[in-house]
Amino acid sequence: MNHLLKRTFFSLILIVLIAPLKAQTGDINSNALSTYLEAENAFMQEDYSQAFTLYQKVLENDKDFDPAMFQLARIYLFQNNTDQAYKWAQEAYNRDNKNKWYALLLIDLFQHKNKLPEAIDVYQKLLIDEPDNLDYLNAIAPLYELSQRNDEAIETYNRIEMQKGVSERLSFKKRDLYLNSSRFDKAISELLKLSEKFPQDARYASMIAEMYMRNKETDKAFLFYQKVLDINPSDPYIRITLSDFYQQKGEIDLAFENLQMGFTNPKLDLDTKIQILGGLFNSKSIPEKRLIEESFSLAKKLAEVHHDKPGAHAIYADLLYRDSLFSEAAIEYYEVIKIDSSKYSVWEQLLFSLNGSTNTERMIEISNRTIKLFPRQPLPYLFNAIGYFVEENVKNAIQSLEKGLPLAQNPKLSEQFYMYLGDAYYQDEQSDKAFDAYDKCLSLNPSNTFVLNNYAYYLALKDQNLAKAKTMAFTAISIDPGPTNHDTYGWVLYQTGNYEEALKYIEMAVEGDKNPSAEVYDHLGDVYFRLGKEKKAFKFWKKAKKKGLNSDEFIQKLANGL
Repeated sequence: MNHLLKRTFFSLILIVLIAPLKAQTGDINSNALSTYLEAENAFMQEDYSQAFTLYQKVLENDKDFDPAMFQLARIYLFQNNTDQAYKWAQEAYNRDNKNKWYALLLIDLFQHKNKLPEAIDVYQKLLIDEPDNLDYLNAIAPLYELSQRNDEAIETYNRIEMQKGVSERLSFKKRDLYLNSSRFDKAISELLKLSEKFPQDARYASMIAEMYMRNKETDKAFLFYQKVLDINPSDPYIRITLSDFYQQKGEIDLAFENLQMGFTNPKLDLDTKIQILGGLFNSKSIPEKRLIEESFSLAKKLAEVHHDKPGAHAIYADLLYRDSLFSEAAIEYYEVIKIDSSKYSVWEQLLFSLNGSTNTERMIEISNRTIKLFPRQPLPYLFNAIGYFVEENVKNAIQSLEKGLPLAQNPKLSEQFYMYLGDAYYQDEQSDKAFDAYDKCLSLNPSNTFVLNNYAYYLALKDQNLAKAKTMAFTAISIDPGPTNHDTYGWVLYQTGNYEEALKYIEMAVEGDKNPSAEVYDHLGDVYFRLGKEKKAFKFWKKAKKKGLNSDEFIQKLANGL
């Protein structure tokens, strides 16, 4: 209790009680008394400067006049001069240690100076005369705690409890003190008292269960968990707690059964469920396969139970996307934007999902909507272009790429724009622009194998700058020795007239691909023909035809050879 803030009325008390007391003893100086009463009047008028002067004058007339000392202490305290306040409060108390007002002021000053033993000593003296004073008991108990005198604190709380009865505040105080002293049985007995007094309050039974769990007394813990369920069978929080209980016991089926029941209950808030779901992935006691299965199931529950919450659908969508279930993820992300379309990150993730699902028509639609909402974001333009490119609408693809490129602020994204621009320009028969875009892409990332391969191949088709094409194609197979890159390098060699080396690499392309394209078979036929192996040439040309190659040029080749 802060006594410093509660004494504005003390002056009247002092006039009525203290001054007459000294008058009765015959020890009071009449001049001092008269001056004191004048000082009190000034104090009540809040003329503290005048009051201060007069109290000093009182003590000049009577150096033992303790009420004046007390009032001086108060004025010094108002001025935040705690040192002087302490000096005069101590002087007043030394002269009359039975005066509770002196004692309480001195206690406050002791506490201010962190002199806890001294404050406790004064309180103990007050309690001798008033052993049941609840104000004193409630004030001294925290001082015992701060001084780590736990037994005295507990005894004090017990004295309070005898007067006021069992209460949560007192039992919690004692529980914590017992735990600090490693007296588990005593601590739990305090909670048992609360549970007995308030049998319908499930919180106490739950706390008891948790304490037993911490003490590894799982059987006792289970009994109180069951009590919680008896009190409130629909409580979703106890289901979560029971899930943790069973998980610790290694009973994974029961753990997830209770977790499912908790997640099904809409009374358990979404944030808590998300936190629990996130915590599952840190568990080392659950097999990974089971964890993935259950996380999907729980996330789906979130989306079903909290269908009006965008966060619920987003969590489920993220899990689906993580496991490459792109079509399903796209559905959930779309549910998010139906509820709240303001977050660009969700639109972006929806586009990634649609790209992964190859639903290009939907991707074009969503990317156009995203561009309208967020015209300064570059990625929607890229996805938009990819969709149009797949749909063979090259001009629209180029338009989107040209609009989005200036918005790309990081090299990685700019690289992607230049890569697709190169492909789109080439398809639009703008080879000079295509090669310029490829050059800019490679300036950002010289190891981009897609561009190295395509750029080299297109140069070879045009029989243009073959030395550069050869260097790029060789770099590509050095980084990624896959069938496509082998074919391109072989074709560049073919264009330079190095048919023997060309044969080596194009054969590697055929051998390395389980399902070679018509184009690769055509290339291999051309190489064999140049090497004078016409039968083999026609064999692979026929394979190319069977794969669907039917251009006029190719048909003419089949008829007459190269």
